Amino acid sequence: MSITQHVFRGETDVPRVLDLVRKMPVACRHVIDLSWRLCSPIINEGHDATFWENAQGQVVGFAAWQYSWAALDFFILPGPQMQEVEAVLFSWADKRFHQRDKERGYPLPYWAEFRDDDRERQQMLETHGFVLEVNDCYVSLHQTLVDLAPVPALPDGFLLRSLAGESEVEEFAEMHRTAFESTAMTAEWRARVIRTSLYRPELDLVICAPDGSFAGSCLGWFEPSRQVAQIEPVSVHPRFQRRGLGRILLLEMLSRFQAHGASSVIIEPSSDTVAIRSACEVVGFRKEHTISRRGKRLSL
Repeated sequence: MSITQHVFRGETDVPRVLDLVRKMPVACRHVIDLSWRLCSPIINEGHDATFWENAQGQVVGFAAWQYSWAALDFFILPGPQMQEVEAVLFSWADKRFHQRDKERGYPLPYWAEFRDDDRERQQMLETHGFVLEVNDCYVSLHQTLVDLAPVPALPDGFLLRSLAGESEVEEFAEMHRTAFESTAMTAEWRARVIRTSLYRPELDLVICAPDGSFAGSCLGWFEPSRQVAQIEPVSVHPRFQRRGLGRILLLEMLSRFQAHGASSVIIEPSSDTVAIRSACEVVGFRKEHTISRRGKRLSL
């Protein structure tokens, strides 16, 4: 075999994985916000992410089982070794999924995603047995950074600022869990985000309520080589919704992206998140693509 497999070792391997991702077309999933996903706790336990390199030491494939999203993230470098990488990558994924099922004691479907204009990725998934269909999906909203609307004034007593580093990750994690009705976010995950190489503190925004608690947040990622930015995630605490805070966060982030040299921005909310989609459309985002999921179920 002309390629070798290696366990992903967190921040140590992030630069090499990102070098691979920068060679992928923008239609490929998570080419801008991958750093956010690579910081998830399960990935950093050492069992659910791996990469492959060729004889010259170049990373030619990467795969990560994202427990928090029940999805397989993967990237394969275009070129003469694509078929070899594809075979070993999906073989690894099947084995890891099977191990997860055995640990749990019963099988569950596993999912992978593709954008509606990425027929090659869709075909690859179907070839490897990802044929289960599901109604839920994501939408890819796009905004060109020209003629931006001004950022509205905050309600009296509210304050917009950057997150103050690791000292505030616990409060952020609590607000995130409440806003998304999820237990996935942890302080450790958020602290790891701050330490990742692509993190920019000026693109990590929070709005504080008059009582000092977090009312909303918005995190931005920017890839200068593509001049494309992405928002992931953005949230408003249920206690403070319907006050225009989401729109303020979005417009402030768009302004900061523009100052960094971005020409366009994407955000990819779930298709059923009405509030965030409405806020995005108000500030100028428009639907550009649909992101579908295909599932695979293995027997024990």
